Amino acid sequence: MSRLALVLVTVAAAFLPVDRRARYLEQWRADVLGAAEPGLSPLGVAFGALRVARARRGAATLPVGVLALALRLRESRHVLAVLAVLLIANLGGGILLVF
Repeated sequence: MSRLALVLVTVAAAFLPVDRRARYLEQWRADVLGAAEPGLSPLGVAFGALRVARARRGAATLPVGVLALALRLRESRHVLAVLAVLLIANLGGGILLVF
């Protein structure tokens, strides 16, 4: 089971930029090998590494306009700000349909 976890960690490290790959691979291998000590699943640690590697890759394109606002506010607790972005997006879409 830990062999599969080590393979997954190696795959996760391959998604990272070359300059960070060795550091993360060493750290994740140590985490997988030491996962049983605190009672964690090595596969759970490996899947966590895959999630981190995917998140570290960053966005493929830069968001612009209303999309950028929506992405910044997606976890916001300011309901009025989220509603304002939705209103602007809907008004923009409506104007495009009319003209």
